[in-house]
Amino acid sequence: MIIKLPNKIKIGTHTYKINLDQNLHSDDKDYGQINYRAQEIKIWSAAPPSVKNEALLHEVIHLSQQIYRVEITDQDIDRVAETIAEFLFNNLGIEFSWDNIKEVE
Repeated sequence: MIIKLPNKIKIGTHTYKINLDQNLHSDDKDYGQINYRAQEIKIWSAAPPSVKNEALLHEVIHLSQQIYRVEITDQDIDRVAETIAEFLFNNLGIEFSWDNIKEVE
């Protein structure tokens, strides 16, 4: 089952844009980034699909952490995002389509 990702998501009362960014990646595994002030999530555009998917889930968990004031380490967020990705993609056969997500300039 292919699910088209929306270019905006809403968590609580907050709406965040999702964009791809070719300049985001660095050697320290920065595949995704969230800007709370600009209400934007950026994902490294050159990442393989599985990495993009996990990075998006990671950033959504960070967003939930911020909005709902949940205390969790970044390493735990990595593990939870990977677990959710494994469940969705390996067990349910869900694939994300990134067709609606724009590249930032």
